[in-house]
Amino acid sequence: MSSLSPDNMGGWHHMFTPGVRIPDLFCRVDQGKSGAYRLWLFDMAGSSWATADFEKGRTAYDTVQSGPRRLWDEAEAVMRWWKEQGEPGFERYGLTVPRRWGQQVWLDDPANLVPVRVP
Repeated sequence: MSSLSPDNMGGWHHMFTPGVRIPDLFCRVDQGKSGAYRLWLFDMAGSSWATADFEKGRTAYDTVQSGPRRLWDEAEAVMRWWKEQGEPGFERYGLTVPRRWGQQVWLDDPANLVPVRVP
């Protein structure tokens, strides 16, 4: 069971931060009846997955996890971090692309890099 509602993970605004912080994550939704649905989280390696079931009016949500990574636990940790940062929207994030490698996502200031790994 989880107190994190899958509804708090579903919108683009909400999925952006987990997308940045949780490496190789993707999700999908299976719609049910009367607004209920199952949110699936998968890792790109295909070795781990998690589900959370949403039903209107509930405050605790059934979750299942499988594989070496605990993806729902990672999602919960990221959403706690997001709340601690004041629930930033897109306008507070920035992206720096160094000449030699990859990219760096930051929050509010280029010196404040967003951590990629979940603790």
